[in-house]
Amino acid sequence: MNILMIGTTDGRGGAAKVSQQIRKQLEDWGHSVSMFVADKLLDDPKIKIIPRQKWRKILGFLLGTEDLISTDWILDTPEFKNADVIHCHNLHGRFFNLDTLRKMSQIKPVVWTLHDEWAITPHCALTMQTGKMSNGLYVCESIDIPPRLFWDNNKRLAIYKNNIYRNCHFDIVTPSIWLRDRVLNTILSKQNIHYIPNGIDTSIFVPLNKKTVRQKLGLPLNKKIILFLADGVKENIWKGWEYVEDIIKLNKDRDDIVFLSVGNNNEEKSTNNIFYYKYTKNESEVSMYYSAADVLLFTSIAENFPLVVLEAMSCGLPIVSFDTGGIKEAVIHKKNGYIAKYKDVQDVNDGLNFILKNSEEKRSRMSNINRERILHNFTVEDMVKKYLSLYQKIVK
Repeated sequence: MNILMIGTTDGRGGAAKVSQQIRKQLEDWGHSVSMFVADKLLDDPKIKIIPRQKWRKILGFLLGTEDLISTDWILDTPEFKNADVIHCHNLHGRFFNLDTLRKMSQIKPVVWTLHDEWAITPHCALTMQTGKMSNGLYVCESIDIPPRLFWDNNKRLAIYKNNIYRNCHFDIVTPSIWLRDRVLNTILSKQNIHYIPNGIDTSIFVPLNKKTVRQKLGLPLNKKIILFLADGVKENIWKGWEYVEDIIKLNKDRDDIVFLSVGNNNEEKSTNNIFYYKYTKNESEVSMYYSAADVLLFTSIAENFPLVVLEAMSCGLPIVSFDTGGIKEAVIHKKNGYIAKYKDVQDVNDGLNFILKNSEEKRSRMSNINRERILHNFTVEDMVKKYLSLYQKIVK
């Protein structure tokens, strides 16, 4: 089978990682996968660049629109003409005209995986869990929520998406039941909607000897370690660093715990109770951070179904998280982690204490539950089998 994928990037971010997981597994199974992206980071001839004309991008931002971009040329490429299925991932970032999606869907079977909420809002990728709706889409609370608008053009953008969607036919995939239910409340409810959860590589994200990895990473052996891991720890508005800072302040007088912050864009000097490590794409190294810690602190204020949580669980790490997105579909409260009230710092702190005060036996049991839960529900192989089954179904 020939598949053409389209997305913002082949590099950083959860959507890029999932698209590459699918691509690699399909190729291992003998299928042909080509890809068009706006930001190419991998050295791979089968990945082609969708050129961004800077003046169009700037003008689009000033006018508050994405329809200045021309991407109909994709329809004339060999990759599109030879494809059995078109699989779209993130389409925001002012590099793709949604009218091209409409035209694609009238020629070929199209699958669109929603890694965030952009498809069901006028412009924002995440809604901060609002339930407000207008024109069949969820309302964006602010024009500053990425992708940002220069001025409030939400009404026109909502009408634009409505007009596109009414003349499209494609199959939507959501990685979480939470997002599937959100989509069912919108104009996209008329499309075919499928739930396929994200998967991770359980041969890389595997429990390692805690003492050994701490020694390799230069971390204390006699402390409880609370891990916070995100791409762009302090700069990413979604990841909730301000809540991590509040937790650190609440525990500043404790000498039995330290915090481990991984994913920082800038060099930061570690202190007595906070260890800083820069962002890395090396998954084996990331697996070491998970295995070195005693609990993952996940304070994102808007999410879909984050890979970080699945990776940590696969390494046997308990999770303490806000109740956001589809996280409860992986983390069961007080069984393999702790789900805190949304933006409630004290409840998060209670969750950390709940995990850390457990006996060694209980924490070991929780670790085993997490590993088994991933192996039975959230592997790359299972995810790609479901995508392949969907491809085969819609091609017939």
